[in-house]
Amino acid sequence: MKKTLVLVVDRDDDFGVKAGAESPAIGVEACSVAASALGIADPEDSDINAVFAAISIYKDIIGEGKDAEIVLICGNPKIGHRSDSAIIDELNQVLEEVSPDRVILVGDGAEDEYVYPIISSRVPIDSVKKVFVKQAPGLEGTVYILSK
Repeated sequence: MKKTLVLVVDRDDDFGVKAGAESPAIGVEACSVAASALGIADPEDSDINAVFAAISIYKDIIGEGKDAEIVLICGNPKIGHRSDSAIIDELNQVLEEVSPDRVILVGDGAEDEYVYPIISSRVPIDSVKKVFVKQAPGLEGTVYILSK
Protein backbone atom coordinates (compact mmCIF):
# COMPACT_ATOMS: atom_id res chain seq x y z
CA MET A 1 0.00 0.00 0.00
CA LYS A 2 1.33 3.41 -0.96
CA LYS A 3 1.88 5.94 1.81
CA THR A 4 0.68 9.53 1.46
CA LEU A 5 2.38 12.38 3.28
CA VAL A 6 0.06 15.29 4.04
CA LEU A 7 2.58 18.12 4.30
CA VAL A 8 2.28 21.67 5.58
CA VAL A 9 5.22 23.99 4.93
CA ASP A 10 5.69 27.17 6.96
CA ARG A 11 8.40 28.86 4.93
CA ASP A 12 8.97 31.79 7.34
CA ASP A 13 8.78 29.66 10.53
CA ASP A 14 5.87 31.43 12.22
CA PHE A 15 5.32 28.28 14.27
CA GLY A 16 8.83 28.45 15.70
CA VAL A 17 9.21 32.21 16.00
CA LYS A 18 5.77 33.15 17.32
CA ALA A 19 4.76 29.96 19.14
CA GLY A 20 8.02 28.23 20.03
CA ALA A 21 6.83 25.06 18.26
CA GLU A 22 9.38 22.41 17.31
CA SER A 23 9.63 21.20 13.74
CA PRO A 24 9.31 18.92 12.03
CA ALA A 25 6.04 18.13 13.77
CA ILE A 26 5.18 14.57 12.80
CA GLY A 27 1.72 13.16 13.47
CA VAL A 28 -1.70 14.54 14.30
CA GLU A 29 -0.86 15.17 17.95
CA ALA A 30 2.31 17.16 17.20
CA CYS A 31 0.60 19.16 14.43
CA SER A 32 -2.41 19.90 16.65
CA VAL A 33 -0.15 21.11 19.47
CA ALA A 34 1.76 23.37 17.05
CA ALA A 35 -1.47 24.80 15.58
CA SER A 36 -2.89 25.47 19.04
CA ALA A 37 0.33 27.17 20.17
CA LEU A 38 0.35 29.46 17.11
CA GLY A 39 -3.38 30.08 17.48
CA ILE A 40 -2.81 31.36 21.01
CA ALA A 41 0.25 33.41 20.02
CA ASP A 42 -1.26 34.92 16.85
CA PRO A 43 -4.91 34.01 16.19
CA GLU A 44 -4.90 35.83 12.83
CA ASP A 45 -2.06 33.82 11.30
CA SER A 46 -3.35 31.82 8.33
CA ASP A 47 -0.79 29.05 8.88
CA ILE A 48 -3.10 27.75 11.62
CA ASN A 49 -5.85 27.06 9.09
CA ALA A 50 -3.43 25.26 6.78
CA VAL A 51 -2.58 22.81 9.57
CA PHE A 52 -6.22 22.19 10.45
CA ALA A 53 -7.05 21.67 6.76
CA ALA A 54 -4.17 19.17 6.56
CA ILE A 55 -5.51 17.31 9.60
CA SER A 56 -8.90 17.09 7.90
CA ILE A 57 -7.33 15.72 4.71
CA TYR A 58 -5.25 13.25 6.73
CA LYS A 59 -8.34 11.98 8.57
CA ASP A 60 -10.19 11.55 5.25
CA ILE A 61 -7.34 9.45 3.86
CA ILE A 62 -7.10 7.31 6.98
CA GLY A 63 -10.90 6.96 6.97
CA GLU A 64 -10.64 5.42 3.47
CA GLY A 65 -8.35 2.74 4.90
CA LYS A 66 -5.23 4.14 3.24
CA ASP A 67 -1.79 4.69 4.77
CA ALA A 68 -0.89 8.30 5.54
CA GLU A 69 1.07 10.58 7.82
CA ILE A 70 0.78 14.30 8.51
CA VAL A 71 3.78 16.58 8.98
CA LEU A 72 4.52 20.26 9.50
CA ILE A 73 7.95 21.51 8.45
CA CYS A 74 9.29 25.02 8.93
CA GLY A 75 11.86 27.21 7.26
CA ASN A 76 13.48 30.36 8.57
CA PRO A 77 12.24 33.94 9.16
CA LYS A 78 14.77 35.12 6.56
CA ILE A 79 12.89 34.09 3.42
CA GLY A 80 15.13 32.91 0.61
CA HIS A 81 18.06 30.54 0.67
CA ARG A 82 18.06 30.31 4.50
CA SER A 83 14.42 29.30 4.72
CA ASP A 84 14.66 26.96 1.75
CA SER A 85 17.78 25.26 3.18
CA ALA A 86 15.95 24.69 6.48
CA ILE A 87 12.98 23.26 4.58
CA ILE A 88 15.26 20.91 2.64
CA ASP A 89 16.91 19.67 5.84
CA GLU A 90 13.58 19.04 7.55
CA LEU A 91 12.04 17.49 4.44
CA ASN A 92 14.96 15.08 4.04
CA GLN A 93 14.61 14.08 7.70
CA VAL A 94 10.86 13.49 7.26
CA LEU A 95 11.29 11.52 4.04
CA GLU A 96 13.79 9.25 5.73
CA GLU A 97 11.58 8.75 8.78
CA VAL A 98 8.15 8.49 7.10
CA SER A 99 9.12 7.01 3.69
CA PRO A 100 6.13 8.35 1.72
CA ASP A 101 5.36 7.47 -1.87
CA ARG A 102 3.56 10.74 -2.58
CA VAL A 103 2.69 14.09 -1.04
CA ILE A 104 -0.39 16.21 -0.66
CA LEU A 105 0.88 19.73 -0.08
CA VAL A 106 -1.32 22.05 2.00
CA GLY A 107 -0.57 25.76 2.15
CA ASP A 108 -2.02 29.16 2.89
CA GLY A 109 -0.96 31.25 -0.07
CA ALA A 110 1.31 32.17 -2.95
CA GLU A 111 4.50 32.12 -0.87
CA ASP A 112 4.14 28.34 -0.66
CA GLU A 113 4.55 28.00 -4.43
CA TYR A 114 8.27 28.66 -4.04
CA VAL A 115 8.70 25.35 -2.21
CA TYR A 116 6.93 23.16 -4.79
CA PRO A 117 10.09 22.51 -6.84
CA ILE A 118 12.05 21.69 -3.68
CA ILE A 119 9.50 19.11 -2.61
CA SER A 120 8.73 17.68 -6.05
CA SER A 121 12.44 17.09 -6.68
CA ARG A 122 12.41 14.60 -3.80
CA VAL A 123 8.92 13.03 -3.81
CA PRO A 124 5.93 13.25 -6.20
CA ILE A 125 3.29 15.85 -5.33
CA ASP A 126 -0.13 14.34 -6.06
CA SER A 127 -2.22 17.30 -4.96
CA VAL A 128 -1.97 20.87 -3.73
CA LYS A 129 -4.57 22.41 -1.43
CA LYS A 130 -4.55 26.16 -0.84
CA VAL A 131 -6.47 27.23 2.23
CA PHE A 132 -8.14 30.61 2.20
CA VAL A 133 -9.73 31.93 5.36
CA LYS A 134 -13.33 33.02 4.96
CA GLN A 135 -13.89 36.62 5.94
CA ALA A 136 -16.93 38.58 6.93
CA PRO A 137 -18.28 40.64 4.02
CA GLY A 138 -17.58 44.33 3.89
CA LEU A 139 -15.18 46.81 2.46
CA GLU A 140 -12.67 46.54 5.28
CA GLY A 141 -12.46 42.76 4.93
CA THR A 142 -12.12 43.01 1.17
CA VAL A 143 -9.31 45.56 1.39
CA TYR A 144 -7.50 43.36 3.91
CA ILE A 145 -7.78 40.28 1.69
CA LEU A 146 -6.63 42.14 -1.43
CA SER A 147 -3.66 43.67 0.41
CA LYS A 148 -2.50 40.24 1.59
